[in-house]
Parts: sequence; C-alpha cells; structure tokens
Amino acid sequence: MSGENNQYLTTNEFAKLCGVTRHTLFHYDEIGILKPEFVKPNGYRYYSFKQFYLYDMIYILKQAGSSLREIKDYIGDYNPDHFLSILKQKEKQLEAEIKKTNLMRNKILATIDTTEKALHSVYGVPYIEESREEYYIVIKMTGYASGKEELEKLKEHFEYCDELSGESELLLGAIIEKKDILSEQYQKVAYYTSKIRSYIDSERLRVKKAGKYAVVIHKGPYSELHKSYEQLRAFIKESKMVIDGDSYEDDMLSHLAAVDSNEYVIKIQIPVISAGTCCEPD
Repeated sequence: MSGENNQYLTTNEFAKLCGVTRHTLFHYDEIGILKPEFVKPNGYRYYSFKQFYLYDMIYILKQAGSSLREIKDYIGDYNPDHFLSILKQKEKQLEAEIKKTNLMRNKILATIDTTEKALHSVYGVPYIEESREEYYIVIKMTGYASGKEELEKLKEHFEYCDELSGESELLLGAIIEKKDILSEQYQKVAYYTSKIRSYIDSERLRVKKAGKYAVVIHKGPYSELHKSYEQLRAFIKESKMVIDGDSYEDDMLSHLAAVDSNEYVIKIQIPVISAGTCCEPD
C-alpha cells in the first residue's frame, strides 16, 4: 500500500500473512476476537502489523485445543497468570488425549497382528498347541439369550472395557463351557470375552491357564462352528486325549474386517490332557 495507509494491511493481505481465508477473518471480527484496526466508510477493512501477534496468540490457543469462546474470554482478561492457567489446563487435556491415542494404537497394533495371522493361517486342520497363560475380560451370558439381550450384554461389556486402561483388544471372543461341549451345545455361549495384554485386578477377569490345547482355525460363519468342534473332538479322541476345561473362541477376522460371514476366522482352543491321566469320559 502507499500513502497514509502504508502501515496497514488489507483483509486479503492480512489473511495471506496469517495463512487463513478472508472468511475466517470475517468470522473472527463477527465474534469479537480479532476486529480490523479500522474500517473505511466504503467498508474496506484494514489490519495493523501489530495485530499479527494477536492472531498468533489465537492460533496457538486453537492449536492447544481452546475453543473460540475460551479464546474470547481470555482476550477479555489478557494477562500472564491467565495465559499460564490456560496452558496448564490444555497440557493436562493433551496428556489425556495422548494417553487415549496410545491406548487405541496398542489395540490397533494387536488387531493388525491377529488379522495378519488369520490371513496366513491353515484352516480346518487341528493341532496341539502349548499355550501360555492368557487373560480376558468377560461378561456372563444366560445361555441362549435373545438377540436383544445379547446386544444389551455386549453393549455393557464394551462400555466396561472402555473404562479400563486400554488393555482390551478390539476383537471379541467367547467361552463355551466344558459341559456344553460334551453335550454338543456348541452355540451356547457362557461368556463373551475381550483379550487383554496382562493381568489386572478386576472382578471380570478370566485367566486362561497355561498348558496344552487342541486347536483348530475355523473359517466361515458362526453358525457352522459346530462342524469345527466335531472335527476337533474327533482329533482329541484320536490323539488319546480328553477335554480338560472350557473352550476359548478368539475372533481373528470378524465383522470388523469382512462383510461376508464366510470370511470370518475364529480360533477354537480346548484344553486337553492325556486320557490316561483323567477318568472323565470324552
């Protein structure tokens, strides 16, 4: 600019300097946090160079998570103590957000690992696996629950898991009790489960004991799990072993990754011991 206005910037010039749009400056003017230094009778708005520092303060507070209303309140009480108070408050909020983000990242990493294993697994071939001790958060089911009851239970379960310190994984699982396996009631879910990385003190914690498990990777809908159970039971009998506890079903590919239930992958794990060490019939 030239003449008497060479110390001022037009709206376009100031917007370019700040890296925002003219509409943003109009909005800031409207809500009273950054008004032009003066407005000519023809409606042209002009900003002073020193107002860039006010914009910079607004930008920093926005980046720290302050709302425009909070920024306006601060401008009305513009002093170092207030500024320090705001920054300390935002630091706590950012710390909580970082913690939340890291916890979700851990869940995602665990799900990536499980999904990759699902894609590279051999389906429908039973095998024996030595398993370490593992931990689950569980919710008790009432046998053959209705669809509505089941969803209400799952909602409660997910809410409980969200209250934990990010330990639970994204994928769901289930526990089928030994008595129901032996009576071929493979669809009778005793608990829904979410695996967690380590032991925590919770009334809903379920410890899967370390030991020997007969395992099969089932691919297909849940409605066909009975086929894999029958296959696994036959394998256990042929291996001269017997069932020694409840079955753990861990989703590896579920509705989160596949629309078609034929693509679902579930790991079925039944604890077993040698038949000669147990007198309970298979």
